[in-house]
Amino acid sequence: MADADKGLPVSCECGYIKFQTPSSKPLGTACCHCTSCRRQSASFFGTSVYFPTSQMFPLPADLESKLSVFTHPAESGNTMHCYFCPKCGVRVFHAGVLPDGNMRPVVAIKGGVIESGLDWKEMKPKHIYTRSAVMELPEQWECYETTAPAQYGPAPGDDAKDKKTKE
Repeated sequence: MADADKGLPVSCECGYIKFQTPSSKPLGTACCHCTSCRRQSASFFGTSVYFPTSQMFPLPADLESKLSVFTHPAESGNTMHCYFCPKCGVRVFHAGVLPDGNMRPVVAIKGGVIESGLDWKEMKPKHIYTRSAVMELPEQWECYETTAPAQYGPAPGDDAKDKKTKE
């Protein structure tokens, strides 16, 4: 793992966007099977590595000035701000805004842009929004029909839907 004070190195495909995660110890990881994540990743699911929003925002001016942002309503009722590289188009991270206007407590850095130092086996990503999955999910994966448990900052009201799809 990377030094806790330095975080983990992040880079888009072309290298124009580069920064360190706030820490080398994320709050958690997830593989999201929602339609939006499947589209933005051009794959079966998108991967996210969660860090406290308070450690990412406000964004440093030099990073903010380089990023482009795509904003859209999320299935959860939140507004999703998707930050990406304007040169190569790679999605770098997401920051959600709750219906009350406050930011979600976590920012999701896309797993594929973390260059090194993250042990996916150790992190054991949760699979979320599996009700939209387009592939068969192995029994040993921890799966949820919608959001994962509260430490990942679900939208208000999602608690009733936080159920595993497999026991």
